[in-house]
Amino acid sequence: MKGLIMSYIVQKKIAKIFKQEVQKKGFEHVSVAKIMQLADMRRQSFYDNFTDKYDLLEWTLRSIMEDNIESNLDYLEWSEIISLVFFDIQENAPFYRSILESQVEIDVVKEIAWHIQVLLLHILKKNGLTKQRQAYDFIETYCLGLTYTMTNNLFLPDPKEYDELAQKVINAIEFAFKNH
Repeated sequence: MKGLIMSYIVQKKIAKIFKQEVQKKGFEHVSVAKIMQLADMRRQSFYDNFTDKYDLLEWTLRSIMEDNIESNLDYLEWSEIISLVFFDIQENAPFYRSILESQVEIDVVKEIAWHIQVLLLHILKKNGLTKQRQAYDFIETYCLGLTYTMTNNLFLPDPKEYDELAQKVINAIEFAFKNH
């Protein structure tokens, strides 16, 4: 157990530095060597935890979304979680813009949408709608659409504030479940 905790701490430290470097320099200019130099760790520690920087990117995205969504399912209202996700993406816009522009190996939109699906499926379960195929189809399609809306906003000349976009999403979800 101690080894798993230490590995997780190492992964979090590497991911934090990776995210900072991507925000400063852009994804394409971040190297494993530089990350590990800044982390003051041996390069082998990176490869003990990740295959390459794409694996690190995927782990980082999953970790961010799990921290924002899955970790809060029992503590925050679903609408607060939506706002938290939109806030995080706006706060870390340079990171998200860079990983969306600079690489195609990791489907960033799909990764974020998958975690938002977890949240919406949680709402379905609370509303007793988990046995309806139409509800699942709606969730899958809706999550992809809202994630594209969220990420495309990062590239607009005059992007909307996170709370405005989050409120639109919240209103749409409430409308969909109210009218069911």
